[in-house]
Amino acid sequence: MSAKPERLFPASVRTVGLTSPASLPDAARIAEARRYLEDVCGVQTVLAPGALKHGPMKYCCGTPESRLADFHALLNDPRVDLILCTRGGFGSAHILPKLDFDLLRERNLPVYGYSDISALHLAMLAEHAGIPVCAPMADGLPDAMAWSAARASFGTVLKRTVPRKLKLIPVGESTADSTISGPLVLSNLTVMTTLCGTPWMPDLNGTILALEDVHEEVRVLDRHLTHLIQAGIIEQTRAVVFGYFTKCGPKPQIRRLLRDFAAQTGKPVCTGLAFGHEHPKCSYRLGEPAIIIPVKPAKA
Repeated sequence: MSAKPERLFPASVRTVGLTSPASLPDAARIAEARRYLEDVCGVQTVLAPGALKHGPMKYCCGTPESRLADFHALLNDPRVDLILCTRGGFGSAHILPKLDFDLLRERNLPVYGYSDISALHLAMLAEHAGIPVCAPMADGLPDAMAWSAARASFGTVLKRTVPRKLKLIPVGESTADSTISGPLVLSNLTVMTTLCGTPWMPDLNGTILALEDVHEEVRVLDRHLTHLIQAGIIEQTRAVVFGYFTKCGPKPQIRRLLRDFAAQTGKPVCTGLAFGHEHPKCSYRLGEPAIIIPVKPAKA
C-alpha cells in the first residue's frame, strides 16, 4: 500500500505552477521537486514552457520576455493555485516593468521563493498584488523539506491566523527586553538595495525588516546596509532582524558589522531568524504580523 500524501498546502491548493523568473535551474532537480510535490505532497504540477530553457545570458533563464510570458502563462492558467519559483540567481527585476499586477491582484496567488525572488516579492508588496511568500524553491525542495521546522512552516504559512512569534537574539544594547510587533518583510539585502529609488520598493513604515545574503564580502554587506540607512529605509522600520549570511566572510567581522549597525541606527536589532541560504529554510508570508521575543543566546 502506498503512503498517504503529506498534505503540506491548504486544501485550496491543488495545482502548483513552476516558473523561473531568475536564473536557469538544474532540470534533474526540478524533476525531483515535481515528483516530491506530486507523490509526497499530493498536488499536481505545471511547468512553465520556458522554465528550463537556456538564454543568451548564461546567468538568466531564457530572456526577460520569455520569463515574463511564463509568469503570465501561469497566472492565466485557471488550474494553477500557487506559483513556486524554481531558483534565484538574477533576473527577477527584469520582468517587473511589464508584469501584469492587475492580473496578479485579481488571481491573488501565493508566489513562493527567496533570494533574487525578493525583487518580485517586494514589488508585489508595493503593488498590493498576490501573496508573496519567502520560502524554499523547487531547486532543492526535497532537501529543504528534510528539516522538520522547514517542512512545518512550508505547510502552515498560508494557514496562519495568529501573529508569528520570533524568538531572536538581541544585538548590542539596542534591543530592550520587551517584545516588538509589526508586519514582517523579508528580503535579500543586495536585492533590496537595488530596488531603492524604483517604484518596486514598498513602504516599510512600522515593519520588522528581515535581511539575509550569500556570497558577499563583509565590506559589500557594509556598503548595502549603509545605503539602506542613508536612503531612509531603516528609519521607517520598527526593528531589523538578520537571517543567514552564508559564505559572506569571517563570522567575527559580520558580528562586529551588525553591532555597529545597531549602534548607528538605534533600532532594535536581532539575529537568529531561520531565513536565507542555509538550513532550516523556514517560510514566512511578507506582511504577516509578527512579534519579536528577545532571548539570550545559547551557551557554547
